[in-house]
Amino acid sequence: MIRATRRAALAGVLALPAAASLAKAPKRKPNGSVLLHDPSLEAGRRFAAAAQARGDEALSIEGDRIRFARAVFERAPALVFGVSRAADAVLIEEVAREAGYVALDRKNEAMADAIASARSMDRGAALGWIFVRSA
Repeated sequence: MIRATRRAALAGVLALPAAASLAKAPKRKPNGSVLLHDPSLEAGRRFAAAAQARGDEALSIEGDRIRFARAVFERAPALVFGVSRAADAVLIEEVAREAGYVALDRKNEAMADAIASARSMDRGAALGWIFVRSA
């Protein structure tokens, strides 16, 4: 007969969400980059235009932010760049962490220039961020 203690049962229950998130993590090797922007922000539109001029894909942040972010991170990009409002950045960061990404602290010069040049038009609402797949 196997006897379980309350402590062992609680530890097992607490381990379930962690195991479930590992099952959802992309199995593919990270590849390429994805650029996300809020089309209602001038900085976001400028960021997208600069990305498209370089031949990169820029996706507008639209609809349900959680579903949108999950679809982006299921693609397993190596880097995810974005310009959005702080609320969208927080929601996207939560999904990024669940998918095994971390925020990159380094400043990206092109992103910083795009945001700085349009910040006054956006009343300071634009926020730039970068997520990278953790090792």
